[in-house]
Amino acid sequence: MLNKSQIPNVLSVIRFIAAPIFFYAFLNNLFSIYVATLAIAAITDILDGYVARKTGSITNLGSYLDVTADFALIIISFLAFVIKGWYDPLILVLITIMFILFITTSDPKKPVYDPVGKYLGTYLMLMIFISILLPLTSWRDVLLIILVILCMITIISRLYFWRKKCIKKN
Repeated sequence: MLNKSQIPNVLSVIRFIAAPIFFYAFLNNLFSIYVATLAIAAITDILDGYVARKTGSITNLGSYLDVTADFALIIISFLAFVIKGWYDPLILVLITIMFILFITTSDPKKPVYDPVGKYLGTYLMLMIFISILLPLTSWRDVLLIILVILCMITIISRLYFWRKKCIKKN
């Protein structure tokens, strides 16, 4: 039986499970399954933070797991989009660089809090939903331009807060 402090991590794990389900359903044109999978992933993303705050079970490892689950789902979703020709493969490079930046400037014991980067994950999830619900090339072009701008701002913000954390250590 789960105790309350484990629930947020279980909710994050659901997003890891959702990623291959979305991938398969999207590539096989199973619209209702991939939309439902994304909806469940979005709900678990919202709930894990809420439950962690309500139960007082916020941990650095849980925060790290949450972001990692988000990026796994995001990368797998965009991989499916690239395979279908919806986005250029370079978008995967950009998203992967952003995830590597998170990994290299954080660790499970003490993630670097980056207020701008927090919104990058939210934007990428929103970008997935918009891409699916409005599957027009013009929308995807606008979404991509916004993503590039947001990534540049996130890189600056992340490095600033990482440097600040490093200075505090010394």
